[in-house]
Amino acid sequence: CVHIPMCPYGCHAYVISPKGAAKLLRRCKDGASYHVDVVAWGLPNLRIYAVHPLLVHQSNLDTTIGGLHNTNAGREQHQQNKLKGICDSYTGFNLIWALNAPLLRVGGNMAPWLLLTNGRAIFLMVLGIVVSVSFQSKPMLILTAVYVASIVVVIRILTSAQ
Repeated sequence: CVHIPMCPYGCHAYVISPKGAAKLLRRCKDGASYHVDVVAWGLPNLRIYAVHPLLVHQSNLDTTIGGLHNTNAGREQHQQNKLKGICDSYTGFNLIWALNAPLLRVGGNMAPWLLLTNGRAIFLMVLGIVVSVSFQSKPMLILTAVYVASIVVVIRILTSAQ
């Protein structure tokens, strides 16, 4: 069954026509400065179709996201995480992998500790809200709101087609 997906994230397998590839290259002429699927799916008038049942499943094994490398230790860790974090048995969506996906890295490989992942971003947001409510701190709530707004703005800038 071919259908139009509601949320078409995950570029683990796709078919693209030469005309479609040329259109993507033209509209993303400077490349994707963020997750390529998020950038591509944000393009207006992009026709995207999906099939059911899935023809391909993403394993996330061949990635360095979350510290997994294509090594025996990485494969073993992946299998353990896969068993722990599967939220959707149909797609194989893994919450542990998703929380470790990078949002923003400052300083490249020279400063890997300046890596903001989905999980860290959510943790800091929740922590800010909990602290501001617990201590009835309006400045902390404002600081948390500024943090969330700045992350949203940066992601919007990075995902816009250039």
